[in-house]
Amino acid sequence: MNKNQKMGKGYFALVALGLLYLTACQTPSAPSGSTVKDVMDAVVTRLYESLTPAQLDTISQAYLLATLTAEEKKVLATRYWTFEVDQPVTVSLMRHVDQKVVPFWLPESGFQKTDMVVRNEEYTYEVWQKNFEKGSVKLGINGFDKHRPVYFITVGPQSTSGGAVKISGIFPENQHLDTMRLGAFTYHDWDELVLTEVPEPLVGHTLFTTIRGRAREAHVVGAFRETKYPSSARPDQVLLSWSDDPARTVAVQWRTHPSVADGEVLYWLEGTSDTLRTSAAVYKMEDRLLRNDRYVHRFTAQLKNLTPGTTYHYRVGSKQGEWSETASFKTAAQGTSEPFSFIWFGDTHKSPVWGAMAQKAFQRHPETAFFSIVGDLVSTGLNRDEWDELFQYSGEVFWSRPLMPIPGNHDSQDGLGAWMYREQFSLPTNGPEQVPAEMTYAFTYQNALYLMMDVTQPIAAQTAWMEKQLRDSKAQWKFVMLHFPPYNFVEPYDEIVAEWGTLFDKYHVDMVMSGHMHYYLRTKPMHAQKAVASPAQGTIYTMSISIEGKQDTWPAEEYALVRYPDGPLYQHLRITGNKLEYRCLDPEGNVKDQLTIVK
Repeated sequence: MNKNQKMGKGYFALVALGLLYLTACQTPSAPSGSTVKDVMDAVVTRLYESLTPAQLDTISQAYLLATLTAEEKKVLATRYWTFEVDQPVTVSLMRHVDQKVVPFWLPESGFQKTDMVVRNEEYTYEVWQKNFEKGSVKLGINGFDKHRPVYFITVGPQSTSGGAVKISGIFPENQHLDTMRLGAFTYHDWDELVLTEVPEPLVGHTLFTTIRGRAREAHVVGAFRETKYPSSARPDQVLLSWSDDPARTVAVQWRTHPSVADGEVLYWLEGTSDTLRTSAAVYKMEDRLLRNDRYVHRFTAQLKNLTPGTTYHYRVGSKQGEWSETASFKTAAQGTSEPFSFIWFGDTHKSPVWGAMAQKAFQRHPETAFFSIVGDLVSTGLNRDEWDELFQYSGEVFWSRPLMPIPGNHDSQDGLGAWMYREQFSLPTNGPEQVPAEMTYAFTYQNALYLMMDVTQPIAAQTAWMEKQLRDSKAQWKFVMLHFPPYNFVEPYDEIVAEWGTLFDKYHVDMVMSGHMHYYLRTKPMHAQKAVASPAQGTIYTMSISIEGKQDTWPAEEYALVRYPDGPLYQHLRITGNKLEYRCLDPEGNVKDQLTIVK
C-alpha cells in the first residue's frame, strides 16, 4: 500500500477538519474582499478564454504572475492563512525541499531562508522565518503547483519576557493548534507521519497543522485535465439508489450538460400505459480544472408511494430536451420471506476491468436486487473525470438496480472530504448527527439490515448510533460494510475493533464486508477477536478487490479461512428466509469461495 494513502489510528478523530478548509475559502467568514478561490476562479476562466489546450499545459508561475493584477497578487500573497497575535512574533515556515518553485510571495514578503531543517519520516523541510509586530499575520498560497506536502508554520514570541503568544482571528476557522515538538504530526490526512527532527529554537512554539488538500487551492501549473466522457444534452450516467424505504421509494440520478435547465422522470407500472411524472432537483457541479467539461448538471428525482414487490419502467429527460432509453426497476417486497440476492464489490478505482466484471455479473445474476461498493470507487475523489469513467465502464448496470456505496479514503481526498462523492448519490440521511449526511447510513431490505459505515469519519462518534441501529432492528440478518478491514495483515485498525467489534459480538452481526487492502479474505467466525466453531457463535469478516493487484508479501493470518492475493473478484449473496448462500466469483463466474449459513 502506498504510504501516502495510509490512515493513522488518530486520523479518525481529526479528518473532519479537512472539510473546513474547503468551505472556508467559499464562505462569508473569509476575510473581506476577494478570496483565494475568487481569484483562482477568475484566473482559470481567463486562461480558458486566451489559451489553447496545448498552451494550458505549458503555463508556469512566471507566466501567471505576468497575467495577474496587483490586487490578485495581493490576495494570493496574504489570504491563504491569516491570524492575529498579541505581541511581536517570529513566524517559521516549513517548506518541503523538493518543491521546485518557491511560492512567489515568500521572499517578496520578507521571509528569509535559514540553515535550520525540520524532518519527518518521509520529508525534509527548509525553514524560512520572518518577524511580525503585534497585530495581523497574513500568509500566501502554497504555490501554483499541487505539491502535496504543503507548508506548515509555527509561531513563537520574539521576547522571552512576553509570555505565551495569544493567537486569535484565525482563517481558515477551526484551526487545530499544537506544540512544535518531536512526535507531533503536521497533516490531518496523514497523522501518523510525525516529526523526527525539530531544531531547538522551534521547540515549544505554536504549531499550525494543516491538510495536504490545501495544495489544490491555487493549482494551475500542470493542472488541467480532460474527461474522456463529457456531458451532452442527452441524459447519461443514469443511476438508481435509495434515500428511503426500498419497498416504496427509489431515487433516480443522471447527468447532462448545463444547457439542460430542468429534468423529470416518466415512470409507469409494468403492464400499464399510465404515465406518472416527477420533477428532479438540479445541482450544478464544477470541476474547475476539467477543461472540456468544467460544469455539468446533475439531476435527482425521488419516486415515492410506490407499490412493494412491483416492477416499474422509467426514462429520464427534460420537457424541452432529450430523453434516455427506457429502463426498469423492482421495489422490495413488503414481507420478509421472499428470496433476494445482492452483489458487493471491493475497491473499484473506476477500473474498466471492474466495469466489465460488473456487467458480466449482472448478466449472470439478473435477479440481483441491488449492488454495493465498499469504498474507493475512484482513485481521486475530487477529479470528476474519474467519476465519468466509473459510470461509463459500468455500462447500464445501475440503471436497473440501485447502487448503495460507502466512501473510502480515495473518495475522501487529501483531508478535503467527499463532497463530490456525495453529489453523485442520493442516500439515506439517517446516519449519526456528528458526521456529514449520506456518508454513514442504514437501510433495511426485507429481512436484512445493512449498516453502511464511513470509516473516514471519526469512529467513536458513530458508535452510539451503530449500537442503536443494531439494538432496535428486528431484521433476521445483519450486515456491516466499511472500507477499512478490521482483520488484515497490512495495518491494524485497533479503534474499529475496540469500538465496533464488541457491538458485532453483542448483537451478532452476521458478516462484515471491507476492501482497502487489495486482496481477498474470509475469516473464520470471530467472537472477542478469537475464532469460534460456527457462524452462529461469531461474525465472519470478508474483504475483496475488484481490480488486479497482488501482494508483495503473503504472511500467514491465523484467523483466515480463505485468501487470494489477486483479483478481480465479486461477491454474490442470496438470502432465502433463514438461509444465506455466499459465493465469491471471478469475472467468468468461477466460484473461488462459498459458504452457506442456516439459522
